[in-house]
Amino acid sequence: MSDTTITTFDKAVLLETLKDYSFLNEFSLELYCRVNAPEAPVDSAWRLCGAVDRCRIHESVPLSPLDEIMTLTVAGKQPKVMRSPVGLFSFAVPLPACYGSSYCLVGHGVREKRLDLNFLEPLAKIGDIDPFTLLGHLDKLPVATMDEVEDAAEKTHRLLHLLQKEKLQDIFIEKTMSRLNAVVGLCTEIDKATEAEPALSLFLDTITILFDISKVGVALAGLNKEDFPLIRDRSSHVALETAPDSRLESFIPKNSYGKCFVLGDEIEEFFPNSSAEKTKCLPLYADDERLGLVALFDAELQTGEVHLLELLAARVAAKFAQLRVNKELSGAKALSEKLLDMISTMALMEENEVLYHGILEMAAGLVHASCGSLMLVGKNGEDLQVESVLGMNLQLAKSLSLKVGNGIAGRVAASGHPLLVNDIENDTRISTRNRPRFKTKSFLSIPLGFKTSTLGVLNLSDKENGEIFDEGDLEVITRFGRHAAAMLHRANVRERSEILEQLVVTDSLTDLYNRRFLIKRMEEELNRSKRQNGHATFMMIDLDNFKIYNDLCGHVAGDKALKKVGRILKSSVRDMDVVARYGGEEFCVVLPGTAKMESLFVAERIRRTIEKGAFSGEEGLPLGRLTASIGISSFPEDGDSIITIINSADTALYQAKRSGRNRIVIFHDTSDDTSIELSAKIEQQQ
Repeated sequence: MSDTTITTFDKAVLLETLKDYSFLNEFSLELYCRVNAPEAPVDSAWRLCGAVDRCRIHESVPLSPLDEIMTLTVAGKQPKVMRSPVGLFSFAVPLPACYGSSYCLVGHGVREKRLDLNFLEPLAKIGDIDPFTLLGHLDKLPVATMDEVEDAAEKTHRLLHLLQKEKLQDIFIEKTMSRLNAVVGLCTEIDKATEAEPALSLFLDTITILFDISKVGVALAGLNKEDFPLIRDRSSHVALETAPDSRLESFIPKNSYGKCFVLGDEIEEFFPNSSAEKTKCLPLYADDERLGLVALFDAELQTGEVHLLELLAARVAAKFAQLRVNKELSGAKALSEKLLDMISTMALMEENEVLYHGILEMAAGLVHASCGSLMLVGKNGEDLQVESVLGMNLQLAKSLSLKVGNGIAGRVAASGHPLLVNDIENDTRISTRNRPRFKTKSFLSIPLGFKTSTLGVLNLSDKENGEIFDEGDLEVITRFGRHAAAMLHRANVRERSEILEQLVVTDSLTDLYNRRFLIKRMEEELNRSKRQNGHATFMMIDLDNFKIYNDLCGHVAGDKALKKVGRILKSSVRDMDVVARYGGEEFCVVLPGTAKMESLFVAERIRRTIEKGAFSGEEGLPLGRLTASIGISSFPEDGDSIITIINSADTALYQAKRSGRNRIVIFHDTSDDTSIELSAKIEQQQ
């Protein structure tokens, strides 16, 4: 196996898996690869290619001739333990042949109980560091004996031979799926919370338990600490602080959109006792409002872990925003029993169009208006779009465009102040002729504002009895408008939450469904097929020589190719079919109600379209173009469970690869040697 077979992903998985073992908990682990060939001289250079919980002392102070020791360790294929003059321990362990012949694992970051201070000052000079500062760092290191370090090195050496790369992949997938399932379940629990404290408390428990982060800080805007009794009574590893809105705005990047960011010493403004060198921060960000931040002090996180924490933080922020809306709604004084009924009715309106028309009809009913319109501010903040009307055609009204600041409704949206007009022709603020479609010259126009944002404008005209609108009508509609605006805001929050839920089941690169959703849908289809004695066909599609394509053209081109293949798959099947990215360059298609032989036409359409598609740089591939191999299995012929169906398709795919690629193979029981293979020309072979 060549030295290039251990990928960045393999390194990260290996290091993370090793850190799960208790005898390595106290060690900083670093993975090195040799720059020169194995037969190079003893002084050949090594470079760091992966680390977890890296000891900061070793970043600035060279404590041992590490290059020479690693070279000897790899050459002898046995672990070595080192002790520096000052009393620091390290060990070096060669990686087994399955990872390549030029990799070495180094563990350090522990010390003897008693340090030899005679070597402290010379060591500090080497690293250009104050001796007392260095002593403080050394004092914080875990204490171990030579026997314990030698035991850890021997155990690591044996463990590395047991942890073959394939097993590591299984461990990583199992751990990732376990965490993903836990996070999805926790999102549901957060959604159930009726108060902010249990939602935040559950989030913090998840950080400290599921992600093993020992020290966390929370800064919330407008925080009332009395509302968070459980968090205030926690152990010292969780800090709770108030954060002014203005300071949050300056710290949280404007375009973060809930993404994790890193702070240095400036985090001490929120948490003066943090004493962290680097802090990862998760913004609590909802509806363009910075609600707070969660600080993870000195946390070492993989990219996937960061994404899961971002997902949880977004859910907590959305819950806070929702709870604030609910609190404002519950605190608002009811106009009357009728107004309370209206609010309850609006709360049950799930569809936005129904909510828009419901708000307009309720408002008109409150002041007995026969005409009106509901206009919402566009996402650009510049346009007003009619969403619902009374007394005129909706499509005609939607054809009328209006800018914020222009016209009556546009000026109301820009100013944020309501407008009551008794006579449109004689009111000095308007002074314009009445339009023929209106029966009276009186109207109401109020902004629908939530906090500091104007969401839209509600316009009402033509009282049913022909009278003019008065101050009482304005007060009723203004108070109703506050509730209506809150409902519009809640609808926006709900829409964003639905988008977030969609992200959980969607592959971020191709916009196809991910493996988690695929398994769920396969289970549903198999159960339905069993009940109805029907068929279901499963395709596993793998791009041929895709690793070579990535090496030739780069990962950017590879990502573009995967996206294009995703579009080809979606356009080649029915709306009822399920297309998913299984992982890497593998895709899957589920064809409900389709027998095996019927699926051939779909499979060939997919294979041919990919083969004829233009992919940048594909001429350098072994076949001269980017192609795909397809394995097909069906229910009930090839199994009655998800595992057997997938394994059957995978077996057929392997046959297609082994037979030359760019072909379709239908799985048949190998006991009778009747597998069907289709080449690029769709020729049946034995």
